[in-house]
Amino acid sequence: MRELLKQTIHRLSAGQRVIWCVVLFAQGSTPRGAGARMAVFEDGEALGTVGGGAVELQAIQFARSLPEGEKALVREYDLISGGSDATGMICGGVVRIGFFPLCPGNFGLTETLGRLAEALDRPQDRWLESVIRPDGSFTLNLRADTDLHSEDPRLPRTAVLLEEGRILRLLEPVSRNYMVYLFGGGHVGRALAPVLAGLGFPVTVYDPRPELARDERYPGAKVVLGDYENISQRITITRRDYAVVMTPEHNMDLTVLRQVLRSPATYIGCIGSKRKTAYVNQMLQEEGFSQADIARIHAPIGLPIKAKTPEEIAISIAAEMILHRAGG
Repeated sequence: MRELLKQTIHRLSAGQRVIWCVVLFAQGSTPRGAGARMAVFEDGEALGTVGGGAVELQAIQFARSLPEGEKALVREYDLISGGSDATGMICGGVVRIGFFPLCPGNFGLTETLGRLAEALDRPQDRWLESVIRPDGSFTLNLRADTDLHSEDPRLPRTAVLLEEGRILRLLEPVSRNYMVYLFGGGHVGRALAPVLAGLGFPVTVYDPRPELARDERYPGAKVVLGDYENISQRITITRRDYAVVMTPEHNMDLTVLRQVLRSPATYIGCIGSKRKTAYVNQMLQEEGFSQADIARIHAPIGLPIKAKTPEEIAISIAAEMILHRAGG
């Protein structure tokens, strides 16, 4: 989203029209779900994806053929071979894509895109609301939870299409008020930080070593230099936050785990072998932590994909966190 938005704003400021192709609804075995987005520029270049394959190719071709004007259009693509609007794909499903012509000189739109770019870099709850009316007119709005009259900070966690009569309203979260804290900026932490940032997780690397706690080591992440004994002096972990423990030593891991287990963190993970995990769990149990407390820890952290290198381990951890974020 960041690069797509950056390029969109750049092209609009240069006087070029941009077509946003956005998945409004997907049913069945489709490559991408609601909220997947692609920008098609005047020079024919496309950025982002709505799922690839024939659907994406046809979407690009249709976007390029749109007449001048600011009217949105909606098209449905059949991924069932032989269907009336068949794409040649046999995934088995239907995808509805909205085509939004973004035109230079639309100052209200430019302002919304600028606010959206700022929201992506702030820990706050914001949703992008895309409204298409029967006559093709559309608006893009940046919404806060107070605008949505929702007291539930977890709703909606994924993009949803609301059909209100003949008006289509896509509501999708674009930024969330939470943080992933990586306790330990070693090899795995350095590999993991940019992966998580690229997946839309806000990341803070926490490490007591001045030679490691440097901004340039972790693109897209914040860095906190602090000791592991009193992490509450530097940060506050809320019920939405993630804590990933990967310090250089078992005892340091225990020091951090004792503190994060007393927090309401939504996710706690600790790197290490099964043998180390058993040792850490035993120590925590002897210190009075309950089985329910210990069961909160994802350890060994990550999905079991036989990862060995720091880069592979980073992928396994990120995959587990994606699953957790999606409600798994």
